[in-house]
Amino acid sequence: MSPAPDPSRRRAVVALGVTLAAGLLGAAARAATVDAQAPAVEFDADGVYASCTVVFALPRALEDALHRGIPLYFLTRLSVQRGRWWWFAQTIGSAEVLTRLSYQPLLDKFHVSTAGVQHSYPTLDEALNSVQHVLHLKVADARDLEAGQGYQLVGSFELDLSQLPRPFQLNVGTSSDWQLQADFPRTVFTWKPPPPTASHG
Repeated sequence: MSPAPDPSRRRAVVALGVTLAAGLLGAAARAATVDAQAPAVEFDADGVYASCTVVFALPRALEDALHRGIPLYFLTRLSVQRGRWWWFAQTIGSAEVLTRLSYQPLLDKFHVSTAGVQHSYPTLDEALNSVQHVLHLKVADARDLEAGQGYQLVGSFELDLSQLPRPFQLNVGTSSDWQLQADFPRTVFTWKPPPPTASHG
């Protein structure tokens, strides 16, 4: 005759299972977290430029889709705004960048395409490093800015689900693994036009 189950032992096993499940769920949540760092503002004679960085680990579901030949699209939006105490902030200028990440199994290479320019990388980490940086993007024209006036740079980053094949859009719309998105911290600056470059000759 087998001994009666020990209730305390059963509770310990259940608790262990709950802890492991919570750990797995926590790991999945962390994998989908995007760390959007404050953009850097650069002044040039023709306007304001911005560079920004996001840091994230690609969730397993997205990595699997990538290896099955489904490209991923990442959208970065930035805008320069001027605050108005009597109304909503005024948008002075804006820009967006759509970056395509794909995998070519025959060559075993990852491709990153932005504005028609494509670069190839031997590893996913190197390709993601390219995706996670937007450099020297023009966000406002000098003619629209007022010297000495304060402005703020705002923006967002997201995995653009609208670029996926239609069946995928329906299946992944509610999956946390596919909800890669974050807002950049606001960067406040005062427009100071650079001095004109002296011409030679």
